Amino acid sequence: MIVSKYILYIIILSVLILFPEPNLKAQSLPIAEFTVHSGKHKRVNVPVSASLERVPLQIHIGELQLFEITGGDDVLVESQLQTDSPDRLTWIVEGITHPGKIRSYELRISEDGQYNPGGIPSVNVSDDGKGLSLRIGEKSVLDYRYAPKGVPDGVPEIFSRGGYIHPIKSPEGEVLSRIQPSDHYHHYGIWNPWTRTEFEGREVDFWNLMKGEGTVRAEQVIEKNSGNIYGGFKALHNHIDFTTPDGEKTALNEQWEVKAWNADPDDKVWLIDFVSTLNPATEEPLVIKEYRYQGFSLRATEKWNDDNATLFTSEGYDKSNANATRARWIDVNGVSGAESGTSGILFMTNPANYNFPEQLRIWPVGANQGKENVYINFNPAQDRDWILQPGKSYTLKYRMLVYDGKMNEELANQYWNNYANPPKVDVHPVGALQGAKVLIYTKNGSGYVHDNIASSIRSIKEMGEEYGFKVDASDDPADFVNENLNQYDVLIFSNTNNDVFDNDDQRQVFQNYVRNGGGFLGIHSTTGAERNWPWFSKLVGGNFERHAPRQDFSVNVVDRGHPSTSFLSDRWDVIDDECYYLKEINPGIKVLLAADMTTVEDEGKNDYPGNIFGDSFPLAWYQEFDGGRQWYTSLGHRSEHYDDPVFMRHVLGGLQWVVNGITL
Repeated sequence: MIVSKYILYIIILSVLILFPEPNLKAQSLPIAEFTVHSGKHKRVNVPVSASLERVPLQIHIGELQLFEITGGDDVLVESQLQTDSPDRLTWIVEGITHPGKIRSYELRISEDGQYNPGGIPSVNVSDDGKGLSLRIGEKSVLDYRYAPKGVPDGVPEIFSRGGYIHPIKSPEGEVLSRIQPSDHYHHYGIWNPWTRTEFEGREVDFWNLMKGEGTVRAEQVIEKNSGNIYGGFKALHNHIDFTTPDGEKTALNEQWEVKAWNADPDDKVWLIDFVSTLNPATEEPLVIKEYRYQGFSLRATEKWNDDNATLFTSEGYDKSNANATRARWIDVNGVSGAESGTSGILFMTNPANYNFPEQLRIWPVGANQGKENVYINFNPAQDRDWILQPGKSYTLKYRMLVYDGKMNEELANQYWNNYANPPKVDVHPVGALQGAKVLIYTKNGSGYVHDNIASSIRSIKEMGEEYGFKVDASDDPADFVNENLNQYDVLIFSNTNNDVFDNDDQRQVFQNYVRNGGGFLGIHSTTGAERNWPWFSKLVGGNFERHAPRQDFSVNVVDRGHPSTSFLSDRWDVIDDECYYLKEINPGIKVLLAADMTTVEDEGKNDYPGNIFGDSFPLAWYQEFDGGRQWYTSLGHRSEHYDDPVFMRHVLGGLQWVVNGITL
């Protein structure tokens, strides 16, 4: 299923949706928009997460559904809600997203819950009383053992422990880890103890169990999650000191958070996040002393040795020379029963980790008599002490990509960049307009007056009813007094033209409103208002010069990372509108839309605008100027445009930005 029903407290009445999609009609209510920026990296099936802190979930009842906005048919996307402080929505940006591109999404409330992609298996966590098993669909990903594991016959009980991951399996089911090997009975699959520490003046080894100085106990599973996008668990481990005069004592608390992502629709890779959070358990610090091996570790399958396993790192080192070098990632690969003949794990470390990039401890060629000798370890304290102070938390983060086949350097770097430099997600909460108040101002001086004004007022008022903001309208410049303007969050100048004020006192009041942080939104002929007032031209972004004959033409979406354009495809074919040409354009504007001048028929365009902007001319933009936020679109000439859901959604996004200003 999609996100579980988010049942809350206030039932809203059924309403017609202002901007229905062709296949959704009146059954889904947009409440937020998300823009995912790939940045400078190529992305492939990358997990992203967005805060819902300012999204008004509490006023709705229904099922949350996420759609990707492609400019064609909207695509329903699996997502998962994490109820927390704040709530977060998580999903996978599917497929390839090239550098410099964005992907746009919209979160809606569906009242009937009928739309369900129903395509992907879920990530499930099961508990057998001794440990947890993570599965994606019917395939096993990994097991986590919390109960102490019995030891082989003849082996001292001191080697028994829980709190480790084993087996970890490849997508084709190959086991890639091992526990309790006869050469090192204290090796436990994927585990995370500290070897050389100082606690209360004593040296304590939590790694080498045979020394009897300490161990790690899995005390409690504190959370289990299953879902379509991810599943996992949180578990509490205690580092126990056996050397105290009064008996054993907990020296360090550790929380593990393990999360498996449903990040590959073809199930060819597993993506697993591991987070260790460390807290000293007493009023005394715990010092992790400089030592060659300790921390996040893998003891690999007994199948792997010098002859059939390879290691290579982000810095170009391999099994022969990687030991004690630093690495952002290390790939471990060896023979397997998979169809390809090999399987592996790409281990990635996070830039937020202490002493990043951590140094590696590996068994080089020839270690362990050359047999069963694949062992790796990210060690943040290989070359220095790490002092953990009481009352503070310390976090280490790692990601594992588990796969069958082979890895290459380009792909490894791509996966590491997805992890270490995740895509930026902008949140545009539609419902954040709730409680705002706007004034539509429509005064026209002597000259041409558009016949679309009544339609614009009606449509914006309907939008206010839908999204919970109050709308007043006026064409009287006498309303421009401080006491009146101070009640409004935004002034919308809709199709104003020529002189719209009677005197300079009114102009001063308007200017003071903007300088005190008041919002401004201009539509269509607003750039033709107050043409002799340079400050106003800077505010709106330019000064009207002329327009091409009314016609169909194409518009390039310059920036889809804004709520007024995020829902559009890269090209918008506008119908029967005017292409405006402006002068005195404020260089501070951030252009959102630009006319494709090759599609505009205009006998005079070679004279003006000529090639000022090449084959394009700005049509919509936003800016912050003189203390306030402003947004403007030159589209919207005909009355019918104000019944066009695409155009009005464009205006709504502009209003969202002017009111809220920032993205989350």
